[in-house]
Amino acid sequence: MPTNVLRPTEEEALAAWRALVAADAEQVARVREPEPPADHYAAVAGRFRPGAFESLEWPVLDALVAPGETVLDIGAGGGRFAVPLAQKGCRVIALEPSGAMRETLAAAAAEAGVSVEVHDLRWPADGWSDEADVSLAAHACYDIGEIGPFLDAMERHTRRLCVAMFGQFARGANLAPLFEAVHGEPLQALPALKEFVALLGARNRRYEVRVVSSGREYELMEQEQAFEMARRMLWLAPGSAKDARMRELMEAWWGAPEGIRMPAFRRFIGIVSWEPPRSAG
Repeated sequence: MPTNVLRPTEEEALAAWRALVAADAEQVARVREPEPPADHYAAVAGRFRPGAFESLEWPVLDALVAPGETVLDIGAGGGRFAVPLAQKGCRVIALEPSGAMRETLAAAAAEAGVSVEVHDLRWPADGWSDEADVSLAAHACYDIGEIGPFLDAMERHTRRLCVAMFGQFARGANLAPLFEAVHGEPLQALPALKEFVALLGARNRRYEVRVVSSGREYELMEQEQAFEMARRMLWLAPGSAKDARMRELMEAWWGAPEGIRMPAFRRFIGIVSWEPPRSAG
């Protein structure tokens, strides 16, 4: 039996992460029915605005960041964390490549009466020079194949603390049985919390993991809302034969008088924090 499975080198951990992301991308390209939109998040950006749904992570993040600190929010989305961080007196630098997400963030910041510095950039960004006290990548790394350079740059531009958030599983894993029944093949799951912790260990980082959970196994949703979410996770076109099969199975498996009892998206979430190497003592 190989003895390095639980003790991968950094190179082995990075290669394994890259392989998981590549397997997902290959599967999505093969099973996808609709053409990919110009902005993947245009249809759902509103779901990522502050207060759109319960933020289990916020109390933990709030305790990790001090008022007045500069926070680099990588993949800031609609401002779920950027806006409340600004409200507590932080300078927030938000990086977000989706136009729809940036619009949602800007509207949320304006409504809250706070200032957030927003950049249309993907990380790592060429020529980036700003440093932050705290860097944050909240649910932004699941499909980043080259996670090594991403983390290297994150650490290089962080003075005090790096923070990353991951669910127990990544996108669509809660619907893995449905995916397999509709597409006829197992879901190629993206890396998530346990893979990220393994990677940090392989990088010899001193990290802490704080776990939060709603305790819910299912989420009750209106039927059409549930169908739309599942359709997005399964990459289906409305009205297709596979879409009809998906609806049939969801009603049979999870149907309830009030709607659909969807399996919980993230049964628990890990907030992972670590010191960048130069400040670790």
